[in-house]
Amino acid sequence: MQSFFKSTLFKCVAVLLAISLIAGGLLAVLNDVLYVTPEERTGRAFTKIYGNAISQDRYQIEIDVDGTDKNINQPYSCVYENVEIGVVEKLYIVDKQNDTDLEYDMIFKTKGYQGYKGGWISTWVKVEVNGSAKSITKVIIDGYEKQTLMSKLGDAFLSKFNVDVTQDILFSSNTKTGNNVVAGATKSANAGCNAVNCALIYMEANA
Repeated sequence: MQSFFKSTLFKCVAVLLAISLIAGGLLAVLNDVLYVTPEERTGRAFTKIYGNAISQDRYQIEIDVDGTDKNINQPYSCVYENVEIGVVEKLYIVDKQNDTDLEYDMIFKTKGYQGYKGGWISTWVKVEVNGSAKSITKVIIDGYEKQTLMSKLGDAFLSKFNVDVTQDILFSSNTKTGNNVVAGATKSANAGCNAVNCALIYMEANA
């Protein structure tokens, strides 16, 4: 038995066990230290959208899939030509802090499907509302799955979404359509277009 404890096999097993315990402990600590709450993620997104942090008393939430009751807080499914092209995961109404209730911002967190290899792209879409007029003024990419050439979907690509919202507008990466938003990565551009289209479809259905 003593020879086993002195053997190379035992030493290797002991070292591997020690490494596993230390690594597991470090991962547990880092998971707590680096954890970002949904509220913090939202705050960071708003900072990117507005250029500075805004106080929580300025906005209220309409859709939130981070809620505890999943039967109530479901993502809004966006369907075009009988196909689900994405979902609205969050929607915030942001007060402009002026004397009228007719001016406010709608901040959408959306996910567009039908990207490269069936993946998706998620975006934040800022829509400025002034009475009956609505305009997309900011789109930022929040995340993606399976997509390549994401550098092609930079500011030049995203700025093409900054248009007045009309009932017949939807975006496409197909160059044969009127409202095409094309980049060097066609499939990924398609998912990006669908993400923005989700905001448009929601507004059309809830006008």
